[in-house]
Amino acid sequence: MFRLALQLGSLLEPSESTRGALLACAAFAGAQAGLLLAEGLPPAALGVSAPSPEAARAIAAAPAVRAATELLGVSALPPGAAPLPGALVATAIPGAGGTQGVLLLARPGGQTFQREVRAALSMAMPLVGQTLDRARRHAELHGASLTRDGAVSRLAHDIRSPLVSTHASIEVVQRLLKGQPVPPTVFDALRTGLRSVQAAVELCNDLLEVSRLQHGFVIVPRPVPLERLIGDIYLLLRPVAEQRGLRLDAPPPDPALRISGDERLLRRMLTNLVANGLRFAPPEGFVRVEGLPGDEPGTLLLRVSDNGPGIAPEERERVFLPFAQGQGEAARGSGLGLTLCREVAQAHGGQIWAEERPGGGTMLVVRLPVG
Repeated sequence: MFRLALQLGSLLEPSESTRGALLACAAFAGAQAGLLLAEGLPPAALGVSAPSPEAARAIAAAPAVRAATELLGVSALPPGAAPLPGALVATAIPGAGGTQGVLLLARPGGQTFQREVRAALSMAMPLVGQTLDRARRHAELHGASLTRDGAVSRLAHDIRSPLVSTHASIEVVQRLLKGQPVPPTVFDALRTGLRSVQAAVELCNDLLEVSRLQHGFVIVPRPVPLERLIGDIYLLLRPVAEQRGLRLDAPPPDPALRISGDERLLRRMLTNLVANGLRFAPPEGFVRVEGLPGDEPGTLLLRVSDNGPGIAPEERERVFLPFAQGQGEAARGSGLGLTLCREVAQAHGGQIWAEERPGGGTMLVVRLPVG
């Protein structure tokens, strides 16, 4: 219990708190899958796809789940009561004003939860409730996701227009000065200005895209060939990799693999993932993009790995939060690229996570439905 308290004590951000609390409780109870659904906070999932807010409310309100949590405390659930495999338990999460959510845990393969485990979970729930209350207060005080504020997206839109005009004006100046007796330092300054303006435009684009997805943009799924998606991103970013002295590998996936989704958003997501790897890879390093059959029925996996410094285990969830940055030398970029990747993955009913690459470095993995 003391270790659980230490794990939960440092959590503040809403997404980080629900995800961290679920992972800590699953490890505490020896569960391999689970859901944490709390009022006003993002749902967290382990071993299954994260539900939409509407689906989360429906699961929490299901008669079997409500009976198990509100009437019986920690109790076994009948099969089919929740979208989790194997033996199930559910427990209510207390809050400042009463029950604020439900924790569902599962052990595939018929392994039941012993009475001692259920009793320990019941004792742990006040700690989880305090963690989620703290995350809710943090969100109210500090705005855990600034991009959810309509004012931010409007501001990004207003800033983007003059930036685009500035970019075009610098390009015009470059063309007018070409062939003229101008010191090389002038062209160096113009190129630096173009790069800076382009970076600001991309930040505004990310802000607008994240805001649109967070405000309920609905995906119209269509089959997207994985081979074409990876091939196009490879052709787009290989010159960038070569310019930086890096190797970009993209072995062709099975031509039969298709993603069910929005091709423009999927391209944006994969571009961000590869660009992230190119930023972190060391000189003469590499980034590898792979498309594989999924580890769950009806899914496929996108994996982008690099041999850079890697991400510390305690940072692997936080890097997907808005404006979060890694530590040390690799702390570069706007802090929105991976946030956008998570929003795109979740909008497609998928998941994204970071893990250590075998041999060192980072592997970002996206699980998506097949088309």
